[in-house]
Amino acid sequence: MATAMFQKLRLTKQTSQPTRKDSILPSSPVGPPSAASLLGLPPELRNAIYEGLARDTALTLALKPRRSKRPHPICGLLLASKQIYGEFRPLLLASARISIPIADFDFGTVIRAVEAISQDDLRALAANRRFYLTLFMAHAPKQTDLEGLAAWLGYRAEAEQDKDAPPTDQVPLHTLRFRYDAKIDPARSMVSRRNMRVALLTALIRKIAALGGHKNHTVEKRRMMRDLYRCKDELMGVERRADGELEKDIALTASTIDSPFFGFQGSSGVPVGGY
Repeated sequence: MATAMFQKLRLTKQTSQPTRKDSILPSSPVGPPSAASLLGLPPELRNAIYEGLARDTALTLALKPRRSKRPHPICGLLLASKQIYGEFRPLLLASARISIPIADFDFGTVIRAVEAISQDDLRALAANRRFYLTLFMAHAPKQTDLEGLAAWLGYRAEAEQDKDAPPTDQVPLHTLRFRYDAKIDPARSMVSRRNMRVALLTALIRKIAALGGHKNHTVEKRRMMRDLYRCKDELMGVERRADGELEKDIALTASTIDSPFFGFQGSSGVPVGGY
């Protein structure tokens, strides 16, 4: 069953319209595709075209119902034909930059959508290295925000533990490699908006480091912190750093979360399930 997560990618069924008898347009030819058409190209050339288009495509998938009555935008090539839809869709899911907005640190809709999608879609998404969860922030993380973060990291920690399970025909959820970025829109302040964004992002990173204890860093938690550090670098106009340099910042943050000299006590009071 298709989920709301991929409604924008779904080829909708449309009723055929009768052809006017006085139409001056020639009727569509019946037969194999012309060599000049996309389907007339060899499969390897079609795949090269699909992959190029997919890499240049950015998709934003809203999981919650929209208030707008306008139809969901859709990648036009998916509407060309059933054959093109079937060939292009897996490559689109595997190569496009896909972003899912997360408001109020509510990851529940992501969990439900991921667990409901088909194995074919899951297999394609597992190959995607640009599958982003975009965290929307307007204030410092609250207790309920930390609980949402802890629940998500605990869910992903359980998926990581399945790596040692015997292989099955099902695509393991731990093969999904989520990336993270942040959209920060702070309220008005005497501080400049850029400085306020940096301060809020720094607070979020430190809160994440404290979840589950500073010695308890799962793969997902480290990836989240690494990606958010990159967002912070971008806000500050710092040149993108290598993973090794970011790991040093993560280690420093983890070692200072309990220090009163940094104005923050590391015990968040939120256990991380599955850690």
